[in-house]
Amino acid sequence: MADVLRMPQITQTMVAARVAEWFRHEGDVVTKGDPLVSVETDKTLTELEAPQSGILRKILAPAGADVDVNAVLAIVGTGEEDIEPYLNAASRLESPADNPDRSSSASAGNPAPISERPAVSPRGRRLAREFGVDMSKLVGTGPGGLVTEADVRSYAEGTASLPGADGGDDEIIPLTGVRGRIAERLALSRRSAADVTTVTDVDLTELSRLRAEAGGSVTACVVKAVGCSLRQFPALNAWLIDDRIHLKKEIRIGVAVALSEGLVVPVIRSADRKSVPEISDELESLAERARSGTLGADAMTGSTFTISNSGVFGSLLFTPIINPPEVAILGMGRIAETPVVRQGQIVVRNIMLLCLSYDHRAIDGAPAVRFLQAVKSHLERPEDLLRLGST
Repeated sequence: MADVLRMPQITQTMVAARVAEWFRHEGDVVTKGDPLVSVETDKTLTELEAPQSGILRKILAPAGADVDVNAVLAIVGTGEEDIEPYLNAASRLESPADNPDRSSSASAGNPAPISERPAVSPRGRRLAREFGVDMSKLVGTGPGGLVTEADVRSYAEGTASLPGADGGDDEIIPLTGVRGRIAERLALSRRSAADVTTVTDVDLTELSRLRAEAGGSVTACVVKAVGCSLRQFPALNAWLIDDRIHLKKEIRIGVAVALSEGLVVPVIRSADRKSVPEISDELESLAERARSGTLGADAMTGSTFTISNSGVFGSLLFTPIINPPEVAILGMGRIAETPVVRQGQIVVRNIMLLCLSYDHRAIDGAPAVRFLQAVKSHLERPEDLLRLGST
């Protein structure tokens, strides 16, 4: 009996992903659990496994195709059964090979006009709706005349026919892959959230001293402080989906990790219940897996709050962008020796700026600021913070 491999919903707001690479060809023998294909989400590349052992009978979405969640990617069977019912039921994306006329037209440099009703990528459809673009006026430049997100954006912004649009001698870097997914997510956040950023300074002098004895990174300490503070202010541990606020019972903190191609956000689950050394060890393991490309989708989904440490690159202050559907994100600046006044005297202390961006649709300013002050209080009382063990 045959089985189908569908596009999973890897992140909570994902509606589509792009097929990056097939590791097997039609007719190949596969074993259940074998990596079959990699797909590009808004966060990273994710490998999908064979749903059963057998033969890869049919690939329905070629590399480069944008595929909606739950659409069929491939059919795996014994090699003898009739797969026509599966083909009829599949939400198939048309590839250039499926339409020779359109493929040859595109390959000759003549994009298929919309009058021939070419396919529109999922992101292209969403962007057209958001911009109010009449898709009957678009020309597709993708494979087989596919109308892409870039086609919609070019039309909407009026840049398709500008002089010098071909770039001349410029190096052109397509906004695709992981970088493209990050761009899409950040643009979504800016378009939808009523974001506000508030900033406070934190004196980490005592924490720096005690950390040398107790262990654990500064980021781990901030994760622990945020976890404890979210217990006090659960309104920030939430998702905003459509017109409903979902208060999340478990505290799951995503921590941004920089890769050469962009950011990934592995998740520390039950962060409020773990000790600083436990969080530090887990962060180190997750970051290493992210950099080696072995971080699975389950390790990057379900975060309820995000922390981004721009201070490691020397940033003093920045305004982090909320990761939807979350309602808040905390940005860490660099730790700097700073002259401050203590008891009427000027002294040098290790100061870090914390920047909280929050969605004003879901959170009022007063609780947001009180939450930020709670994080500051935990970090400036490191004896208590480092003493808290796992529960």
